[in-house]
Amino acid sequence: MCCLCCQNFAKKICSMEIHLIVDEMGKSEEHFLLNYEKKRRIARKKRNLLLESILEKRRVTKVHNFFNTIEQYDNDVFFSHFRMTPHTFAKLTHALQPHWLTFNTRYSLKQSLYLTLWKLSNSRVTYRELSDRFCVGKGTAHKLFFMTIKTICQLKNEILWPTLVEQQKIMEEFQSKRTNPFPFVVGCMDGIHFKINTPKKDAISYYDRKGNFSITMQAICDSNLRFLDVFIGFPGSCHDANVWKNSPIYQQITSGEAQLATTAVILADSAYPLSKYLMVPYRDNGHLSPEEKKFNYYLSSTRVLVEQSFGLLRQKFRILNHIDVSTIKSASKIVMACTILHNFILSHSSDATSDDDNFYQYNNDTVAVDENINESSEGIIKRNELKMLFSS
Repeated sequence: MCCLCCQNFAKKICSMEIHLIVDEMGKSEEHFLLNYEKKRRIARKKRNLLLESILEKRRVTKVHNFFNTIEQYDNDVFFSHFRMTPHTFAKLTHALQPHWLTFNTRYSLKQSLYLTLWKLSNSRVTYRELSDRFCVGKGTAHKLFFMTIKTICQLKNEILWPTLVEQQKIMEEFQSKRTNPFPFVVGCMDGIHFKINTPKKDAISYYDRKGNFSITMQAICDSNLRFLDVFIGFPGSCHDANVWKNSPIYQQITSGEAQLATTAVILADSAYPLSKYLMVPYRDNGHLSPEEKKFNYYLSSTRVLVEQSFGLLRQKFRILNHIDVSTIKSASKIVMACTILHNFILSHSSDATSDDDNFYQYNNDTVAVDENINESSEGIIKRNELKMLFSS
């Protein structure tokens, strides 16, 4: 009996110890879970604070109210910054407004145009500088710039081939504006190179004779330095004659789509092929006759107008010294926008050629071409007939 009591007592003791152990384990597990949840809440809070600090838009100190400052500029100061008078700027804004309405942006055309003209008028202006000056983000500055360039390119009617009536007027203006005029001139043609970044594809084709990567622009201008036709984007390694043969204006003239007065001629340098409507100088082989030298002198003194138009274009829009964009298409659009603005300014401003810098004449340093560029028999006959006019 005594042994049985001892056994029962021992069982109770063991049972109590087991319960105590289980209770302790439960309390320990509960304490562990509470600590775990607490640590998770602290970690989550720290992570959220870190994310908020990362995602929060950093406020960078920039120039404020610069747009209001522009409105207070004197005319000459405004012209020096934006290459046109306030009156011309207002006309340009009015002309672009219908095309700007297609874009969904909170920035006005006026603000975007100020930003774009600032970049076009200065060499190598970065989007960081635009962002600081015009109080916008760098990405926004990039977006607004190309949106405005696209809008300006909508004014392509600023560069139009003249009608027969307009051609007659242009020929009369050439006659009246030159001391030694070349007769029957409807336009002067030449090519110009614009430096670009190294293209990602076919870079060797854009490597020009001066050791730069460039695109070309073939242009025909009138006596007022306005462009009548431009062809932009051909690789810098291409010869002027090759660019001419591939240009739309050449195909339109030869097909009759673009009208050309019977007596009208376009003046070009010796890099271009002679034809009945494209006059080039006699090649100086050291044995030119006095009549041929006089012909070359009169032709060159008139043809220089196209080089002056290139000089004026580059003087106004310094971005053309080096177009720092990633694609050929973007570079071509920028050049097109500059030529449109060039014509617009000349058409709507009486003092378009005035500037705070000295006017300079563009010189393309044309290399004499040794190869025999095809000269048409009709062109040879017409050039000889014109030569006789100077000898009489």
